[in-house]
Amino acid sequence: MKTVKIGLIGLGSVGSSVMKFYSTNKELIRQKCNCDIEIKIVCDKDKSKKNILPFNVEFTDNYKKVLEDPEIDVVVELIGGLHPAYEIITEAIKCGKHIVTANKAVLSEYWDKIFGLANKYNKSIYFEAAVAAGIPVIQSLHEGLAGNKILGITGILNGTTNYILTLMSQQKCSYEVAVKRIQNMGIAESDVYYDVSGYDTACKLSILSSLAYSCWVKIKNIFVEGIEGIELQDIIFAESFGYSIKLLGNTQFYKNGYFFEVRKFLVNKKSVFANILYENNAVMFNGDYCGKILLAGKGAGGFPAASAVISDIIAIAKEIAEAVGGRMQYVRYIPKQINIINTKEVEDCFYLRFTTVDKAGVLAKIANILGKYKVSIASVYQKEPLFKHRRGVPIILITHKTKEKNIILALEKIKKLDVVLKTPIYMKIYSNN
Repeated sequence: MKTVKIGLIGLGSVGSSVMKFYSTNKELIRQKCNCDIEIKIVCDKDKSKKNILPFNVEFTDNYKKVLEDPEIDVVVELIGGLHPAYEIITEAIKCGKHIVTANKAVLSEYWDKIFGLANKYNKSIYFEAAVAAGIPVIQSLHEGLAGNKILGITGILNGTTNYILTLMSQQKCSYEVAVKRIQNMGIAESDVYYDVSGYDTACKLSILSSLAYSCWVKIKNIFVEGIEGIELQDIIFAESFGYSIKLLGNTQFYKNGYFFEVRKFLVNKKSVFANILYENNAVMFNGDYCGKILLAGKGAGGFPAASAVISDIIAIAKEIAEAVGGRMQYVRYIPKQINIINTKEVEDCFYLRFTTVDKAGVLAKIANILGKYKVSIASVYQKEPLFKHRRGVPIILITHKTKEKNIILALEKIKKLDVVLKTPIYMKIYSNN
């Protein structure tokens, strides 16, 4: 029976979970791929991690030793970030290795170079763990839905932001307090920028979209906003008329093209997304023949991600054992353009919040400007301030469908009114439940 040898680079949360997963389920894994799998060498810059490895596994702090080992069939890259991950992956391919990676940033940033190189050298790259950890979204999209034209992809793709929004909603705490709590719980890193800015979600949406549309959807093609500084009052107001606030990655076929966005949405409380809580993720695919398909589960954590990594190792090991590894590319990169629509041109409904002085005629002034920019009001909510020390009275409007560019132009005018005390807030309402 053939033995497939693995070199693992990165012994952090996911890497150490892969080692434990492999040790526990080694016999089951062997049965699944009809060959032996041996993790021969592990690399990490922290030399003290050598102590957690089984005695028969080599350790190094120099990744080049893994790449240059002629016995290694598959390099598993689990260090994250752009560099040196990009160099590790590309050098490994040139050294004749297949790749398993959980690195969403490097794939979204260098999709063309990485898969172009893999195609040139006839090497396979698997990356299930790069999106939604233990949920098999990559395989489902790339294989299970392969015959469908994908009309839309929407997902809660970041566990940290979803946990923050869940705490704010359930415990009625501020954004700052929610962030501190999950950091103290060990759920979030000390630097949450890549999560809360929307960048992490954008990387994952880039990967899913690139697979769905057989092209490279770049980060720069995606409108990205995060949840930094979201105010508790918006969560409370949204809930009072039947919505939850979620950070979604969203792409839809619209008219004659596609638009791509990561942003805060108001979602109906009856929506599946409103009921995805804490670190859980969910992805909905909409195919022309399969309809809407939802996948949900643990989208973060060492063991869920390790589950996806092991799945990829098994898939590649099968190919190697059957002597077809790399002959049929998992992703074949072909330069291709699709028509990308600016999200500002897309019509949808919006939530608007204004903080104004408390006197007659304020709403009329706001409505007059909105009307000039073709923004039609569906409903109005005038609320008492949630906190007594806050200056001003909140006015909340829900619009009929309109282009976002109209909203932006109108709000630029409205914020200059002497009756408006703070910059107006707006959020899109998700309508594809």
